[in-house]
Amino acid sequence: MDFLTRGYIAIRGDKGQPQSVDETIEKLADCLETATLLEDRRAAVLSLKGLVRDYPENVGAQAFPGLIKVLHNDYKDGDMTKSILETLTVLCSVERENVAEDKGYKYTDLFLKDSSNVSIVLDVLEEFDFYLRYSAIKLLSTLSYNRNTGIQQCVLTSPMGITRLADLLNDKRDIIRNESLLLLTSLTQNNAEIQKLVTFQATFEKLLTVIEDEEGISGGIVVQDSLILMHNLLKYNVSNQIYFRETSCIQQIPGLLGYVGDSEADHVPYSYEDWPPQKVANTVLVLDLCRILTEPEGVNTATNQKAMVQSSILLPIVQLGICSNAPAFVRTGAIYSIAYVVYNNPAVQELFAKTVVATPPRLIDGEIDPAAPPGLPRPAMVSLIAIAAAADPDVEYSYTSRAAAAFAVASCLQGNEEAQLVLASMLKMPPDDNVNSQYTDKPFSAGSLLLEAVQNWELSAADPYKVWFSCTILSHVIMGNEQAKKIAGSIVFGDEANGEEPVPLLHHIMAQLLMAAKNPGTNCRIPIGYLCLLCTWLYDSPESVSLFLSESTHIQFLIQEIQSSANDPVVQGLAAFLLGITYENNNDPNTPLSSRIDLFTSLLSRLRDSPAVKNAPQYLEISPEDESISLSTGSLPSLLLDNAFAEFFKDTYEQTTRALKRKPSSFNKSPSGEAASPLMGANVISEQQLESYKETISQQANEITQLKQQVSELDSCKTTISNLQNQVAELEGRLKAMRTDESALQDKMSELERGRAAMQESLTSMEKEQEDLLVCMGEQDLDIKKYRKRLRDKGEPVTDSEDEEE
Repeated sequence: MDFLTRGYIAIRGDKGQPQSVDETIEKLADCLETATLLEDRRAAVLSLKGLVRDYPENVGAQAFPGLIKVLHNDYKDGDMTKSILETLTVLCSVERENVAEDKGYKYTDLFLKDSSNVSIVLDVLEEFDFYLRYSAIKLLSTLSYNRNTGIQQCVLTSPMGITRLADLLNDKRDIIRNESLLLLTSLTQNNAEIQKLVTFQATFEKLLTVIEDEEGISGGIVVQDSLILMHNLLKYNVSNQIYFRETSCIQQIPGLLGYVGDSEADHVPYSYEDWPPQKVANTVLVLDLCRILTEPEGVNTATNQKAMVQSSILLPIVQLGICSNAPAFVRTGAIYSIAYVVYNNPAVQELFAKTVVATPPRLIDGEIDPAAPPGLPRPAMVSLIAIAAAADPDVEYSYTSRAAAAFAVASCLQGNEEAQLVLASMLKMPPDDNVNSQYTDKPFSAGSLLLEAVQNWELSAADPYKVWFSCTILSHVIMGNEQAKKIAGSIVFGDEANGEEPVPLLHHIMAQLLMAAKNPGTNCRIPIGYLCLLCTWLYDSPESVSLFLSESTHIQFLIQEIQSSANDPVVQGLAAFLLGITYENNNDPNTPLSSRIDLFTSLLSRLRDSPAVKNAPQYLEISPEDESISLSTGSLPSLLLDNAFAEFFKDTYEQTTRALKRKPSSFNKSPSGEAASPLMGANVISEQQLESYKETISQQANEITQLKQQVSELDSCKTTISNLQNQVAELEGRLKAMRTDESALQDKMSELERGRAAMQESLTSMEKEQEDLLVCMGEQDLDIKKYRKRLRDKGEPVTDSEDEEE
């Protein structure tokens, strides 16, 4: 009743007259500042809490400092503290986002101006009371939402702040735990220091426990929040990844995916299950976790790959990506996870190459067709190529999944020349009398799937990415591997026994390109795929160039493609690039060139500056927005160039441009030693000589500049040596002076030693004299005693004091 009375008086006034809102709030604010009784302050706080929702501006303007003061002084009072926190949360809540004048931003800035305010709220988290903890977390979450960077700095100044926040994950009350998850997720964004501090509170172990309690990927939104927090702690944070690995958390990732396969089976079986939206979101986050830990070229990647493979992660991600009815989003994430786990790691690549998977079954309306014959197991690599090249007609994959499969195959070949040779050796079509032809799903090899797509462009009219992905994979098979190029170059088509002329694979690809280019309805991705493959094949391979130029029409066709304004600019640029590579690596001086060199170089420049090169996705990733647009409009994604080829083009651009501007040195003369006269015109040689002279002069100028720089450096060295010599002379002078001082000190020590000896001798003499005096005194004492005795014998009185004593 006392509390109600005080609150009523505060609102009604001393004389019972009604007050205005401003007067009431002013009195309540004054009570916060001046009241000495705890009950009065509590009544004022509760009254302000009741008014703040209707009059936030009035309460904030007059009572904000008082509320902060009471919070600092009376935070041990649970009820009052809870009311203050709720009031401050209302004041700091933003009503108009991105409006700088909004009162929420204003009071957030005022609160964060003093970091001790945040420290007090963090101290409140020590209390176990549900409402108190919840109010504190809500205020911190509001502050974080408004000014995340500011509250991050304040939290770092609190000695126990991170510890108290991490401990909330152990709270058995779901609401507290879930709100703390969201708060920690916000605080750990883009702050490596907080990420490290949170991690070392055994946060990974706590999060894994939460996920397990929530039934793993089949759980609800709490699992999603836990995984997002793990992402924040691990992404771009090397030390946290090491901690995650060394605390054996990697070993729990397969369990997070809920793998339902048999590791003892001879192949990974096909899995069919329900996929509600929340399970899809959780599964994708776990797969992204695998990718974070195995980011290509990362510091911890090789070690993390080894740990993940030892924990049998390949089986669940292979099953999700290749052998399941999972949605396209999940399959894409799983295939990318396969790519990251095997990337540039020969040991893991070899293990994956031995993995055998089930062939996808025929589906009708999302259900497995019971009448369909069982599929034959096949290598996982073959399944990836089949996905990329759309070789399984009964299963439809999205463009994102196919791009992921192409990148996964490239990852299996990255840094592994042996794997390139193995796949190149499989570039053979099965014979017509194949005993397996009775099966609906004929067991193809990886190489035969690629050849089938590459040599039949017309089958890709409705799906140009069939050729594009196949050419991209084949490019990675031969990239930088001359032996693989020789194996591919030895492949021929045509049966000589039946009178067919054998056609090398290189010529066959060029023929497919020529036919595709002549068809006006051909999508540009088909010639782009062929041209990228040819550029990769011919680069730094004179033997392949010689085979390419053995057909005289190839150069003429490239020149026509370059000069045709009807062609796509990317196609024109790639044709010019291929022409430059051809002439750079050609040893035949009689090959015709075009006089339009300026056109070729301008096309290369336009290709270099085109979005196709600049925006080439790093890992063949098609953005979800691009995918959704293609699905809604029926168009194709914007993917035109593989990033590996784009980087290859940028690295060799200058070299190729020079090759187009002037013929190689082997072109300058004919075999007889006389000047050659190809079809570039009469002024070619003089222009070449002029270019040669210019280049020689430029090289000499560079050499002169370098020599001048070396002379300057030598002069600088001489100055340095002179300074060092002066320093040595100065040190020698100091050393000489020190030696002189040392000699004087030694003389003085000798003199002192002599004085000490003399004093010792004098002391010895005095001690001897003292002994002689003592002997004399003893003799005198004996004489005195003798004389006294005589006197007593004669009867004479003896009055000496010594005699009295005797």
